[in-house]
Amino acid sequence: MKIPRFFLCYFETTRRCDQGCPHCMTQRATPPDQPELSTEEAKRLVLDELKSICPKGAVSFSGGEILQRPDHLELIEHNARNGLYTFVNTSGSGLDSARLKQLKDAAHRRLTMGFSLDSVDPDIQSKCRSGGREALDRLLRICDEHKVPYFVLVTVSKQNLQSLPDTMRWLHARKIPVLRSPFVPRGAAASARHLCFDRQDMEQHIFPALRDNPLSYVSYAPFFAAPDATHLRLGGRDLTLGNLGCQAGRSFIGINAEGDVAPCVHLLDSPVRCGNVRQQPLSKIFAQSDILRHLRTERPVKGKCGRCRYGNSCRGCRSLAYYHTGDHLAEDPSCFFQPDSIDTRSPHEELQTANTRVFLNHLVQNQPWNDIFGARGRLGVTLLNLKARLNAFLGNL
Repeated sequence: MKIPRFFLCYFETTRRCDQGCPHCMTQRATPPDQPELSTEEAKRLVLDELKSICPKGAVSFSGGEILQRPDHLELIEHNARNGLYTFVNTSGSGLDSARLKQLKDAAHRRLTMGFSLDSVDPDIQSKCRSGGREALDRLLRICDEHKVPYFVLVTVSKQNLQSLPDTMRWLHARKIPVLRSPFVPRGAAASARHLCFDRQDMEQHIFPALRDNPLSYVSYAPFFAAPDATHLRLGGRDLTLGNLGCQAGRSFIGINAEGDVAPCVHLLDSPVRCGNVRQQPLSKIFAQSDILRHLRTERPVKGKCGRCRYGNSCRGCRSLAYYHTGDHLAEDPSCFFQPDSIDTRSPHEELQTANTRVFLNHLVQNQPWNDIFGARGRLGVTLLNLKARLNAFLGNL
């Protein structure tokens, strides 16, 4: 098995949540068949196994609410001792300066916090989850005080479409990295399928709100940067700085509180199941699962995604494909691009390619990404920018 340069595991350590979100995806409609992983199981079956998959990878601890789990500091410290980076996704409820210091110390100072904001409109935000701009401002001030980096997760559904441009402008003005997450009818949210956005929503509302903000260029689809935007061939060797578009099964997997493994957190508790860490070592699941192995191949997707110029770099959202068609390899139903062939270019390619360069420079100039990519990343971005300028010069001759 080839060891990936960077690998992120989204680990839902618990299903407990103190927020009472209207449609909490981590809550099952029916009780799980087995108990949550114990402290020792989480250490041995997840964290230690991840170290063998990617010694320089990262774990995103989540829930439910990770801070509701009594052993969360112990798990984070074990992860840090293994040399892996720590992300903590939390509602921020009960998080204060002292508690953030505990988290930072447990993570051996290699910590990034993830918070949620679905809308800057208080009325819309209250329909999605608790908290809002004021609560987020408080959390970000605490992080700034302790020099802990952070990002904001925006879960997009039909509830917050109209306010999405304002939300993105507010985040962009503060130079806050954004992770756009699609609402999917997972778990208890199965009864809220009407909140899923469609192709028209993507074209008219979501894509325009994200397209112009390079700091939102984290694994979202459709994504129309040139297929080689993060790749460079130098001295006969391929230099890859990272992947954009859908990362399901490539540099990302999800593990739920009971140990089930899926190529994406949104596919947990679905039939797109790769195994369970109690039944098979995670390293073997990663190496041998037919689902994961296939997703790591070039252009594994079907329909128009299979004939699209961006079929390997974007790949379309695998979770939306599954929830709309029952096939995680089907074409992305939210994509509005209609390619005639693999040579068809999106009119957005030039802008998204340029913004990708901006995004890559942000990665290697800021924590935690400069820690992860190191000198190679800085050199790579310099070379990629030189390549872009050279291509532009030659194109003008």
